[in-house]
Amino acid sequence: MGDTFNQLLDETCSILESYRGRDKILRVLCYASKLLGELQSNPELAKKFSIFGSQMSATRATLRLLNDLPTLKSNLQYGLGKNEPDDIIAKLGVVSHIIDQIYLPIEKMSWLAKYKLLTGVDNNKWDNASSVCWAITTYLTIIKTVRYLILLQKHTSCFSEEKSISPDQLQNVKNYNMWNLLRLCMDFIHAVNTLPPGFFWSSRLKPWQVNVIATTSSIVGIYLLIYKRWLK
Repeated sequence: MGDTFNQLLDETCSILESYRGRDKILRVLCYASKLLGELQSNPELAKKFSIFGSQMSATRATLRLLNDLPTLKSNLQYGLGKNEPDDIIAKLGVVSHIIDQIYLPIEKMSWLAKYKLLTGVDNNKWDNASSVCWAITTYLTIIKTVRYLILLQKHTSCFSEEKSISPDQLQNVKNYNMWNLLRLCMDFIHAVNTLPPGFFWSSRLKPWQVNVIATTSSIVGIYLLIYKRWLK
């Protein structure tokens, strides 16, 4: 019992020590709280859950204000994707990273306008622009992940012949990417719903549906974070 607790504590602390892990925990708290608020019949309790969820969302947005340089460093290290298995995945990765980099200053403008730190700026336009970036980069990552899974399936026999890669390790990589694809599809549904009316199913999902999708995606994200650490 003591060993299990210590292992769980170590794993939790490892997640919380990184920005990515902390953001995923905050995301779960944000959308799970909003979902609980939607399901509550008690208006006062529902309001408390909603406020807590909104504060968690605001915390995530504030922390993302510092993401420009770390994202730029990561994108420069990725370069033209020379370490990717083929040119299609590399090109998709490059375009996705460019959009990610553009997204950050757009979100800053939205944040500044939201809190009235900039006057004469339409927050809705910048908010819509950030939603478009989110939807596009998520869609590109879905295509990239599908392409990677196809390559894994095509070259399974080649990988199996590699002494350094066991069939179990190969299956673990496939499992990781399948779960990641599921998470990305849920994020894409969520992202499109945040777009202005007229784009596919934008604005058509009910709040509780959005929160179910986002909460599930967030939980899968934490699972994948732990799974990836285990793969190493």
